[in-house]
Amino acid sequence: MFGSRLFIGAVTTAVACSPALASITVCDSRVTFAIWATMHGDAAVIREDFSSVTPGFTAGSFMGNVGSESAWTASAIGGLDSRDSSLHAAQVGRAISVEFNSGQVYGIGADYFFSNALGNPVSGYVILALSDGTQFVRSVSGMDTFAGFWSNDAAITRITISPVGPGANSNFLGMDNMDIGFVPVPTPGAIALISLAGFTASRRRRG
Repeated sequence: MFGSRLFIGAVTTAVACSPALASITVCDSRVTFAIWATMHGDAAVIREDFSSVTPGFTAGSFMGNVGSESAWTASAIGGLDSRDSSLHAAQVGRAISVEFNSGQVYGIGADYFFSNALGNPVSGYVILALSDGTQFVRSVSGMDTFAGFWSNDAAITRITISPVGPGANSNFLGMDNMDIGFVPVPTPGAIALISLAGFTASRRRRG
């Protein structure tokens, strides 16, 4: 199993998220990400911690599927390494892209970090970019710098994390603890109940 399913409950702490474009909200902490999840009605969040991804190098891509609604594919030019329950670009200065094909993903966030040739954590900067053109520059320090997005209307299909600024071409980018926010598709039984409720309400109005 690729991670764990986290259903976000009510959050009472008021912390602001900053809008990037009209339909996208940028969250710079897990608290803001969780708060925004509560504003998406039936949205749920799945945590992908990469612990069950087969360790080692791939020149292609890694894939995960906690549930069909949150299936993902990660890739990088030059390949990816999976180790220490996290994903790493196999070459310095390379971006990591993650794609979602279910059409149900509306939130995405993760911890980002850099390591040098000795494997030690270093500071740096990343640009997070969505396929619709939304971008967010984030300073990264330590091993748990979080950043993410929530879309208010269209589903998210891809996020690309690219190193920028000083040291961008001399360190390895990594990511961990990816939170995927999705809106479940109603089951056939639920759809039938919704349809029946609408039909009943319509008959009452006509009566």
